[in-house]
Amino acid sequence: MGKISKNKIAISGTTGFVGKNLENFFTQNNVKYKTISRLAFQKNKLSLISDCNCFVHLVGIGIETEKESFEEVNVELTKKIVDVCKKSKIKKIIYFSGLGVSSKSTSDYFISKFKAEQLIIKSGLDYTIFRPSYIIGKDDYLTRNFKKQIRKKKILIPGSGKYIIQPISIQDVCYIVNLASQSRNFSKKIIDLVGPEKISFIQFAKNSALRFNSKIEKISIKKSFDSALTEKKFPYGIEDLNILLGNFHGNYKKLKIISKMEFSRIKSI
Repeated sequence: MGKISKNKIAISGTTGFVGKNLENFFTQNNVKYKTISRLAFQKNKLSLISDCNCFVHLVGIGIETEKESFEEVNVELTKKIVDVCKKSKIKKIIYFSGLGVSSKSTSDYFISKFKAEQLIIKSGLDYTIFRPSYIIGKDDYLTRNFKKQIRKKKILIPGSGKYIIQPISIQDVCYIVNLASQSRNFSKKIIDLVGPEKISFIQFAKNSALRFNSKIEKISIKKSFDSALTEKKFPYGIEDLNILLGNFHGNYKKLKIISKMEFSRIKSI
């Protein structure tokens, strides 16, 4: 691991998978940090993070509801966080976007993430924007999804399943955030947060099915999207399908050069 950060780090989104693990990592490694909730933002409690040097922004949604839209959470909340950083004199922001996000994005989710990226880039703050693939570890989103499906003795595969994912270990992610909070190598960069290996979604699912004595079942892309729109318990949402079928993979070589780390292989995650 890199040297322990001397900064005090503010973190939003610690109720999520990455946030919980990052908080545990900081605690175990004596990194000074403070967590801040959305309610604290709403009440404008800037004093909570006035002594922090870096803000790790993890709050975001991948599914819209009647109460929360991509624009409100992914964009407007990012705008508030940027304002809070400026008022609190926090110099650095680390933001988790999404692999595949670009100016040419067409999905509502990716568009909202791109808007958030632009707010940060134009803010005048130092920044590191990570675009993560699937982050894998105990109780991660994809593994939980598979486990729910395995209870029904099968994992559904939208389409051919040959599209690529590039999973990265949550432990590696925590190390990298620690590095990015202190190293100038990460300054004002957009970096794909991906593991060293690419694997087809169907092979990744087969590996999970094999461990739990389950099977896989292909379902057409059309039926997948129809079910995502009409069935509450369907295991994939519209944006899940957009991400999977987008076949996104990233620049691992750039990540490795900047971080100077050795990354976990898929079998060891």
